[in-house]
Amino acid sequence: MASMITLNPLDISAKEKDKDKKARTDSSRYGKHSPHKATLWALLPGGGQIYNKKFWKLPIVYAGFAVTGYFVITNRSEYLKYKDAYSCMIKEESSYKASVPTVVYTCEDPLAEKYSSQDLQTIRDYYRRNLELSFIVMGLWYILQMLDATVDAHLYHWDVDDDLKVRIDPVILTPLQAIPVPNQPSSFSGIKVSFKF
Repeated sequence: MASMITLNPLDISAKEKDKDKKARTDSSRYGKHSPHKATLWALLPGGGQIYNKKFWKLPIVYAGFAVTGYFVITNRSEYLKYKDAYSCMIKEESSYKASVPTVVYTCEDPLAEKYSSQDLQTIRDYYRRNLELSFIVMGLWYILQMLDATVDAHLYHWDVDDDLKVRIDPVILTPLQAIPVPNQPSSFSGIKVSFKF
């Protein structure tokens, strides 16, 4: 007489999960994914994200470069405008102080006519500082996208299981009675956080 084998549906799903988990972490199926290669690809902005197959991050990377590039270009053009106006104003002021009064240079820059030399110097320095800050932010954004690609490559085969559960329970704890402390409450309330994975 043949023995009958019964399979519990929960056993089948557990076996399928283990098989699926093994298939996801099997490097022969996915190939070797190197964080070093992702870092090298990230030298080209967005290249690390392409290597990691995270194409949805590309618009974020390029938007960051577009915004910082816009600020670099805007601050540079304003800096050059006010720098030229300041230079023109200084040249005009120095020509009046010269010993030969027949050669007088007149500055025809509209900004030099509108502002004093001290104001032009202050505004020029403001835009130079903003230009330098824009370059610093662009460099930080470049480093950030490289770090993102490297960390994402390290976590490429990370298994995020569907059975992750968080449970939060209120708890009432009684203090240890070994050492009596005056004015000590008889119990403490708190929160217990449990993770199941």
